[in-house]
Amino acid sequence: MKIKELLHRINRRWVKLRLQPIRVFCFHQVSKEYEPLTMWKCDWTQTDVFIKNIISIQKRGVTFISLAEAHEKLKYDWFRHKKYAVLTADDGYKSILNILPWLKDQQIPITLFINTKYLDGKSWSAINEEQARRVKPDVDMLKDVCPNLYLSKEDLKRVVGMPNVTIGMHGHEHWDASKQAKEDFEKNVLQCRKELKAYTHTIPYFAYTWGRQTSETDKVLKEYKIIPVIISGGINYDNSNFIDRIAIDGKNESNI
Repeated sequence: MKIKELLHRINRRWVKLRLQPIRVFCFHQVSKEYEPLTMWKCDWTQTDVFIKNIISIQKRGVTFISLAEAHEKLKYDWFRHKKYAVLTADDGYKSILNILPWLKDQQIPITLFINTKYLDGKSWSAINEEQARRVKPDVDMLKDVCPNLYLSKEDLKRVVGMPNVTIGMHGHEHWDASKQAKEDFEKNVLQCRKELKAYTHTIPYFAYTWGRQTSETDKVLKEYKIIPVIISGGINYDNSNFIDRIAIDGKNESNI
């Protein structure tokens, strides 16, 4: 083993011994009942289960903080002994409205990662259509799906008025960054950033769809001073090149 690698391992071990990690959780859709036309089973959590999970996390002595605050602590808090967690939601699904009032009452911050194209109420991603046609092959996406699928521009304007909500980027369209040319990825990110400037509480964080990235896409984000966010189930100890997240869709408290 090279000396440099050995020193790196020692340093990582030292960091883990002296610092509490920050866990960043990610979910997608929450509702009382599962709606097959607009929801994937793997992305859905029943409302009571979601609330129970958050309360269970808090009972472990964990304080929920905003994503930006967590990032600052990862960079500068070298004596972090308290337990912190962050809550994020991807894609900007309309079902997030079912849980936002409760989160506001509990003073729990949340970052919503938004795909800006779908805010028009007339657009959808390929995965939404794939799911809907499994349930109803002749589905009218515009009539049967769109009204209950994503947040509208008006929805988002109301949401960003909540003191606990911040908005992050998820791309203009929900595309797999690892399969995009660098130029296409850059265009997708910049279009998203441009459209989100119309809303308050937008922060310079980009959540990779499915957590998939490449060195080239990372370079694009770095060039525009955008912080990358992935979702591979890791926990965060210090200021690395990205923020990692843990998916909690459909899980109960014993699995979180």
